[in-house]
Amino acid sequence: MKKIIKLSLVTSLTLISSLSAENLSEAFSNLKVKGEIKAEYSSSNFLGNTSSDNITAIGGNLGIVTGEYYGFKAGITFQASSIIDDKNNNNVFANDLDASGAVLSEAYIDYSISNTSLKVGRQYIYTPLISTALDGKSSESILKDSFEAYVLTNTDIPNTTLVAGYINKYQAKTNGIGDISDFNKFQDGAYTIYAKNTSIENLTLQVQYLKENGRTSASDKDALYVQADYKVAGHKISAQVLSSTDKTQVSNAQDGTLFGLRAMGPLGIGKLGYIAAYTSSTDKNAPVYTGAGTGTSDTPFTAMPVHGGGVPVRADTDTLVGGIIIPAFGATTIAYAGHSASKTHALGDVDAIGAMVIYPINKNFLLKVNYEHVETEKIFNEDTDTTRVYLSYKF
Repeated sequence: MKKIIKLSLVTSLTLISSLSAENLSEAFSNLKVKGEIKAEYSSSNFLGNTSSDNITAIGGNLGIVTGEYYGFKAGITFQASSIIDDKNNNNVFANDLDASGAVLSEAYIDYSISNTSLKVGRQYIYTPLISTALDGKSSESILKDSFEAYVLTNTDIPNTTLVAGYINKYQAKTNGIGDISDFNKFQDGAYTIYAKNTSIENLTLQVQYLKENGRTSASDKDALYVQADYKVAGHKISAQVLSSTDKTQVSNAQDGTLFGLRAMGPLGIGKLGYIAAYTSSTDKNAPVYTGAGTGTSDTPFTAMPVHGGGVPVRADTDTLVGGIIIPAFGATTIAYAGHSASKTHALGDVDAIGAMVIYPINKNFLLKVNYEHVETEKIFNEDTDTTRVYLSYKF
């Protein structure tokens, strides 16, 4: 807590000096405050454990953003988590839910001039190759991970967003031993360039490059991502390519490539919808590196709603996922199944079936229930069953 207080003081002093003390009331007159109270119960016997781990956590976040003053604004976000029931004997949730404490995850200054902005400090980032945990995806939890970074955004080119960023530090959800992680040095720094263009009607193009400088040359990583989304007659057809080099792998397993296709839209039967996705990891030895931050585990089109995209990015793996979207009784239910085939990976083929129910109790209060059953062809005798119940109240 002392560390949080010190960081808050530093942030406040920096804000005051940057805004010029002439009339700070103008900056704070449009102060925006938002927050969320969360609770989650999870149970899983992940990867063949004979007994399930169970954990219940509560927590939330509080964010404050000032109004703009001569192009400057600033923001902070506190996060907190507390474990109220913990049977985490197999450490299934060590890097996800098992954390107690508080952290100042965002503390930034954002300066805008014309169509360019520079955001400096602790911040959440959402891009394909650098991403904080995503709400509604497998990476969602009580806590979000965060980055200490410099992010420059420009929209001068019509229908185009350009982003350049440098990452210095990273805060994971947990430290792996029951506490929230501190901000720690991220490699020897990482650089990224991202572009999004919507110039062609119904077509969205995204391109991103990430370069991570390892603390030694043997831990360098880089990744290139391309995605195209085309809307036609109420359907969205998407394609993705992800190519990476990870020098932490052995010499013949460093370069991986993933290709993906996805289609989603209405079935034409009432309000029923569908989603179908296919990805192929083409290298015989190298897994694909999806980037920095837990949100990138959801970047592959075939990422599972509970277990993410860890299986599809294995070397020499083809994955097919399909789901039916059923809106009824005020809730949205998604039933899905997936098959991941690999001749060379130690797990062999992996099959999954699951369902998720999303029920908005009111505009601020949300209930989500996820269940996923996974079977592996080799190694593990027990199948994996994972259940999540998630409550969220936003204010």
